[in-house]
Amino acid sequence: MAHFKEESMTQFSFLTEAAKQECEKKYLKLKAIADEKINDTDYLWDKTVQKYATKIERVKKILEMDGINAAVTQKMFKDLGTFLKKCREAEFHIALVGAIKAGKSTLINALLGYEYASTKVTPETAVLTKFKKGTENYLKVSFYNTEEWERLWKSANDAKAAVFLEEYATLNAEKEKNNWLGIGEQTIKCNDSEELVEKIQKWTSSKSACHYFVKEVEVGLKDFGLPDGVALVDTPGLDDVVQYRSDVTRDYIDRANAVLVCVKSDALTGQEWGTICSVFSNTRYNPEKVYIIATQIDTLNRPVENWKDQRAEWLKYLKENSAFGSYELAEKNLIPVSAYFYTLLKAYPSMKNDDDRYWDLGSVLGKFKISMNNVDEHYKEMLDFSNVDFLKRRIQNDVVVNYRNILIEDIKGSYGICRDSIKESLARIKKAQQEILETSQGTIEDMKEKEKEYSERCAEAERDKKNLDDLLKKLSVAATKRADELENAIKNLHQNK
Repeated sequence: MAHFKEESMTQFSFLTEAAKQECEKKYLKLKAIADEKINDTDYLWDKTVQKYATKIERVKKILEMDGINAAVTQKMFKDLGTFLKKCREAEFHIALVGAIKAGKSTLINALLGYEYASTKVTPETAVLTKFKKGTENYLKVSFYNTEEWERLWKSANDAKAAVFLEEYATLNAEKEKNNWLGIGEQTIKCNDSEELVEKIQKWTSSKSACHYFVKEVEVGLKDFGLPDGVALVDTPGLDDVVQYRSDVTRDYIDRANAVLVCVKSDALTGQEWGTICSVFSNTRYNPEKVYIIATQIDTLNRPVENWKDQRAEWLKYLKENSAFGSYELAEKNLIPVSAYFYTLLKAYPSMKNDDDRYWDLGSVLGKFKISMNNVDEHYKEMLDFSNVDFLKRRIQNDVVVNYRNILIEDIKGSYGICRDSIKESLARIKKAQQEILETSQGTIEDMKEKEKEYSERCAEAERDKKNLDDLLKKLSVAATKRADELENAIKNLHQNK
């Protein structure tokens, strides 16, 4: 791919010298791009990654050329950009995804050992938030530019996202807009954990006016239990009413190197199954990087017995090809947790009996027929039941220990997908360009007219594909809704017997 072969253009006979010169000019431009030295300083951390990234950089430049870019889909450009970003950042991302209120933020707090992410009753996390090791405590906030905001706003209006629009008006967020859109990245240093929590809520909480304009927040922690280069990522809900924001999460699933899918343990409804399937469809080639986390098992009436039944039912579906593809992998990567219960137990030694959390803890323990007077006796047993420490060990042993190798293998897999997609597109472009030359060996105007006609056909094909994708999404939503209706009808039948 580094050099073009010198080939004459005598197989085509042009009626005018100008037409021949136009073709030779395009050829020389292609050759210059192919021979150009790519700045590879962003990829020096690994030779294999460096090789793959420079190839994709060069091909991307060729595909962006006038006369070629019209035949390339926006999705392909987006995929190539995602791949190059993954190669540049050299960070291992563990993403927590799921529906709104599935317990993502509660779990991430349990994993971090401090309540950094808000866990209020109303949906809170509306901004992608990345936690990583830092030499000091800080927040790095990046904002939408005007074009990105317009797409988000259109998405909200198209979806008739009443709650989003009403809260935007109630918080008077419009007055904040010009303060934040398009400004540069802001870094805020924090003295302690309490200040970090305050700043995180300001920039990520759905109840904060300025959060609407925040694209991503990076939180640096001096006290972080994972090594440099590994980040935990709290994402907006996959069922966010504003599709633009849920699409941010879907895009991140493809970028992430490990994905913890948080699903409430009380039932695997059509909606939850739809969430799980969408995650696997976005991971494409690597189901091993997905962990299904059954959250809030302490909320089941009889946590141990009920989860045993639920687990057997979940595995019937998770072993299917649309998910893990095998019973063994499904069994291994289905992990139940009770993050809030774990947090309560960790806080227990300093609790007072007038603390609301004291009574929350007592309520859960009551399901195990344990009184608050006997907590110490059953403390380890209950910590083990919460399963958070087990999940931490799995993350450490499965992911963190080999994170560099996993990162490189993940990049290799992504490169293979990009390469196959590029080959298909280049074959199609080559065929089209030959058709243009063979049928328009006359004037420049003839050739440009043929190119315009081909570009219009490509644009129409992409519009048709987008319409088809939109239709499939609507059908998926309808199927999910119907699955829930059927499930409820079956439950009602059992109750009426």
